[in-house]
Amino acid sequence: MELYFAYGSNLWTGQMHRRCPSTKVEAVAALQGYRLWFPVQSQRWGGGVASIAEDADSRVEGVLYRISWGDLKEMDRYEGVHVGMYRRVEVPVHVQEEVNSAWTYISRVDEGAPFPTTGDYIGTILRGAIEHGLSEGWIRFLKDFPVRDQRADP
Repeated sequence: MELYFAYGSNLWTGQMHRRCPSTKVEAVAALQGYRLWFPVQSQRWGGGVASIAEDADSRVEGVLYRISWGDLKEMDRYEGVHVGMYRRVEVPVHVQEEVNSAWTYISRVDEGAPFPTTGDYIGTILRGAIEHGLSEGWIRFLKDFPVRDQRADP
């Protein structure tokens, strides 16, 4: 089994279980030295979708899932690895005082202006953040994030 760090819409287990039913939540985690941004335009979501970018002064909160190798390959498909949207990389994530190596997905777009995200998309991330008990500061950051349309309730 592999560890997968989710920070975007896959943070919500409802979406993860639809995509990879055998996925199990391992722990809440944080990735130091990265920031959340929205560099990819998604037709499905109608706006920008999440990625992470290196930023020494930032951190991204998320959740670690335990996932089979086969399901991880399925996640590659969902994340558009085969068409060059995202790439799967190994990152060091912090779970309390421990550092674990986990897979995550980073957009192949690493510079430029971000796309405005939608209320539905950020609402899905927020639903997962609340579900997993991420920090109040992170939940506030997500709630305050500007969107291009009406914000969905988590």
